[in-house]
Amino acid sequence: MRLYFLFICIVFTCLIDGKAQQLDGEIFDKAPKLEDYNFVLGTQSIGAHYKFTKESYIVEQAKHTLGMGSNILKISLGKNYAKSYGMKPVSGVKSTLDLLKKKKDYQEVMDMDFKYIFAWVHTFTPAKWQDGLTSEEKLTLYREMYELTEYVLKTYNNSGKTFLFGNWEGDWLLHSGYDKKSIPSEERIQGMIDWFNIRQIAVEDAKKNTPHKNVEVWHYIELNLALKGMQGEKCIAQSVLPNINPDLVSYSSYEIIKQKETYEDLKKDVGAVMDYIESKLQTKEGIPFKRRVYIGEYGYQTNKKQDDNDQNFLTKRMMKVSLDLDLPFSLHWEMYNNEYTKAGVSKGMSMISEEGKKKPVYYLHQNYYSAMNDYLKVYKKEHKSYPGYDVFKKKAIQVLDNL
Repeated sequence: MRLYFLFICIVFTCLIDGKAQQLDGEIFDKAPKLEDYNFVLGTQSIGAHYKFTKESYIVEQAKHTLGMGSNILKISLGKNYAKSYGMKPVSGVKSTLDLLKKKKDYQEVMDMDFKYIFAWVHTFTPAKWQDGLTSEEKLTLYREMYELTEYVLKTYNNSGKTFLFGNWEGDWLLHSGYDKKSIPSEERIQGMIDWFNIRQIAVEDAKKNTPHKNVEVWHYIELNLALKGMQGEKCIAQSVLPNINPDLVSYSSYEIIKQKETYEDLKKDVGAVMDYIESKLQTKEGIPFKRRVYIGEYGYQTNKKQDDNDQNFLTKRMMKVSLDLDLPFSLHWEMYNNEYTKAGVSKGMSMISEEGKKKPVYYLHQNYYSAMNDYLKVYKKEHKSYPGYDVFKKKAIQVLDNL
């Protein structure tokens, strides 16, 4: 009986392996040849709890993103990479650049045909800005960001790629215990100001000192409690942003995008927040986007009140608003779901479900990319150049209206 049971287990394992091998070759849509243009709308690949091939979470999601037709990738380069992406940890990783060099998965996705690569970059060093930074800690943080920037400028020289390095929802870093009602201390605020300024200067210095062409690096900060600032309370927008000058500001927008009755309500409220954030920025030359603020995260759950079609409707509405507001990027959360209730129920915020089902929001994006890519091809052939943002967005909104 034990031998029979062992035989059954071996056969079952072989069947699973055989299916995985088959999925490895068939699960991904064929990546189209994309025009060299910013499609504005994208998604992200931050962690996961499931996959369907032998690839790591990060590689599998990146392949799906390409197959969907997007040239935008967003990933995490952080200390929790092994757990987040189902990778084996490697020894000797003391900086972000160490991780990038030692984990081939990161090199693989960055080498893929993505024009824009966003990455959460949080330090591997022991330096902590929350209680103030010593001169030595400042130098350590500077070197880490400088060396990362220098590396991608050299490695991807003349590639046409743009790298955007920044942080995850910064107001949760500023507010102790993820409590939005808490009041950040002046010491903590100054520490964050120093941290952001050091990272910005490091990126600028590396760009200045490293010969490069047709490759770009920008530094962004991400905030997520802008409504506090609009009420005059302490937060990144109100207390930190006026004292720094990042290239771009990302807004994780969950506090403002929910429970809006109409398109105009959503546009008005999101627009007011983006205008407020932008008002806190100092003037900066050389940024190649119409605006310096964008949506770093937005998304809608599926639950008892909202099904896949509701999610698709809300997502399409947010996509249109982002274009209407002239934002350079708007990134949907996300390709694979990684959020669950305390009872273990999926929040369903993914484009591809735990069952491997490509949801309506996946096809919404795929059809958008396909239509806009065809439009860009024809436009360039007729005009010998690509359209400006205003022309592009008008067509993009029209395409979304018809999807």
